Amino acid sequence: MARAAQFLPLLPIAGTVAGVSQLPAIVVFALNLGALAVLMNWILRCIHVVSVHSGRLTHELLKGTLGNGVELMIGVSSIIQGVPSISRSIILGSILCNLLLVLGSALFFAGYDKNRLRFDRTLTTTLSSLMMVVFIMLAIPTAMEALSSRKDVTDEDTMMTLHITAITLIALLCTFLFFRLRTHADMFAGTPFHDGSERRTSHGTLSPQALPPLTGRSRTAFILLAASSGTLTCAFLLVRSISGAAKTLGTNSSFPVLTLVPLIGNISKYRATVEGSRYNDQIERGIRAVINTILRLTMLVAPVLVLFGWIFSQPLVLKFDEFETTTLLLSIVVMTYLIADGRSNYFEGLMLIGTYLIMSFSFYVRPETSSKVDWVGP
Repeated sequence: MARAAQFLPLLPIAGTVAGVSQLPAIVVFALNLGALAVLMNWILRCIHVVSVHSGRLTHELLKGTLGNGVELMIGVSSIIQGVPSISRSIILGSILCNLLLVLGSALFFAGYDKNRLRFDRTLTTTLSSLMMVVFIMLAIPTAMEALSSRKDVTDEDTMMTLHITAITLIALLCTFLFFRLRTHADMFAGTPFHDGSERRTSHGTLSPQALPPLTGRSRTAFILLAASSGTLTCAFLLVRSISGAAKTLGTNSSFPVLTLVPLIGNISKYRATVEGSRYNDQIERGIRAVINTILRLTMLVAPVLVLFGWIFSQPLVLKFDEFETTTLLLSIVVMTYLIADGRSNYFEGLMLIGTYLIMSFSFYVRPETSSKVDWVGP
């Protein structure tokens, strides 16, 4: 196992070569997906090192952008290649994975040998309420089309609504950062353990994951730049191979993006969140880490992708269909209900995991939807 781990840094090179050599789509997809997992591990470690020498605002901005590099780079690549439905799928898949699988696993492993888990109800309720508000904003384009005839809602109206929503979400994020870092910093005194870039040793102290040490700002900045560039390259090749890989797997093209990509691409972050929740009754930090990740995705990554398409005259309609909107709403409602009383147990974690498995299977057997409107305008 240790010997195999030594070859993991070669995955980005192997994925790039496979994509350029036009190997079978499933091979290109698998290699570049593994490469994303390796590169994200390096990015998270670099962000941690940079954060030591900078303020919390810099840390939050880096975590919100490069810390969600899989979603951001795949979203950018899909817009460039003219398949914006992948942008929506990767965001939705990451949210569902965090809400159900990661949170459920954290609750299970933190509470399987305990009678009851306790955490701060006030803060988790505030964060989950904010998440519900964000969901309402994201669901507005879907509601406009579902509740109005196509003649009543023009493409221009939809795009204007989406742009205003994106700008509002970014403004709300800036306000939330001010709320979190300045006016109500005491509420967040126990903020998450860098959302997955660290893990605890047997002595109970935090240490970086077992990779060669990073020292020096210049070296860290270079590695961060190289890893980010590699992530964009591998994401571009992965997006190009999704359709062929889905045919090989015998499913629709959205299933790999909804399930496999967010799970494997962010495996180091998810693993550290689950492991961190297990030590010293830190389930509260695990819950905060999950919610903060979702807020960064919905309040920063999603609006940035919308504005990216707008700036480059490739308008992206971040509109989920009725089934996707329903699954997202139900996931948020279930999560909010489970943490509302400030108590939980391992069985509730298993319920979340089971819900995720059912939803994943439904996306697997779901036929390809051709009724979605990916692009509007000229």
